Amino acid sequence: MSADRFNYLAEKIKNAGFLDYPFKHIYIENFLSDSDFNEITTADEINVPSSNSDENLFDNLFNSGYQIVPFAGCIVDQQQYINWHAGKKSSVNYNSACDGVGMALRLENPQTKILQDIRDFLADNLFNQTISEKFGLELKSEEHVIDNGIQKYLDGYEISPHPDIRKKAITFMININPHENSEDLEHHAHLLEFEPEREYIKHFWAGNSDIDRCLMPWNWTKVVKSQNKNNSLVLFAPSNDTLHAVKANYNHLKGQRTQLYGNIWYKKEQASTKMPWENLDIIELQKKAQKVNPALQTLKSMIPRPLKNFLTSHLDSERKIAARNKNVNIERIDKSFSESK
Repeated sequence: MSADRFNYLAEKIKNAGFLDYPFKHIYIENFLSDSDFNEITTADEINVPSSNSDENLFDNLFNSGYQIVPFAGCIVDQQQYINWHAGKKSSVNYNSACDGVGMALRLENPQTKILQDIRDFLADNLFNQTISEKFGLELKSEEHVIDNGIQKYLDGYEISPHPDIRKKAITFMININPHENSEDLEHHAHLLEFEPEREYIKHFWAGNSDIDRCLMPWNWTKVVKSQNKNNSLVLFAPSNDTLHAVKANYNHLKGQRTQLYGNIWYKKEQASTKMPWENLDIIELQKKAQKVNPALQTLKSMIPRPLKNFLTSHLDSERKIAARNKNVNIERIDKSFSESK
């Protein structure tokens, strides 16, 4: 057998319909055939021996062919992670929107044949052309980079709600967890939507394509559904509303969150400016402005210029619409943004 044995996966994606809530994506349960899934999840590199400590876990993972890799929501210093996980004082500070950090490891040189085959299939032209065409992306070797593999994520892994940076064109996640109770554990990807008062953020990103998208606090969004099913696929093209997040809190000594994971990236940067979530928080900025002397500091001076310009333009647009359609209620928008003018 070879990577061709997985061609049926491309057909499943090709024939799958889109789900539009909370954003446009493809979700398929029982993605791999039962026999392929069982063979993958019982492979020695996936179902690694139980460990009695974090140190022992790393030994087992390294012996199985895994290597620590840089990854969002993770650090790469093994001892720093062990110290943090043990509750010792640490300087770990990944992102102000997150409470914890994790560690990601990729299986670099699988020895089991089926793992070699599935890895080759995910890197193959058939699979990547299929997922690209599904989302209207014209895949070109001179413009895009294909990156995927078999990964494990340790306890503490957290990446707060985010839609992915603009450089990422396609993302997929396939759960291949080896532990029997994996669906009940707290380590799965969530799909989210903005809270109503924060929906202005996706419109801001849509109107400022030169500014990259960022991680945000959990309470700015709400979870719509979770990818907790084993052998399930989630596939989407990152946009301004493709909010997803993970916060792992589980015992990784008996079994680890494991995925077939990958992306198609743009080679060129797609944004020239970064703006942290703090600069998008007009609600908090308005509260602060109300507490200070207006002669010294105003909301207008506190809001970053790209956001202020967007809010001014957005409000003017809403007012014009309201003038043509009297049943459009802009009272809430006027109240929120009046001091930004």
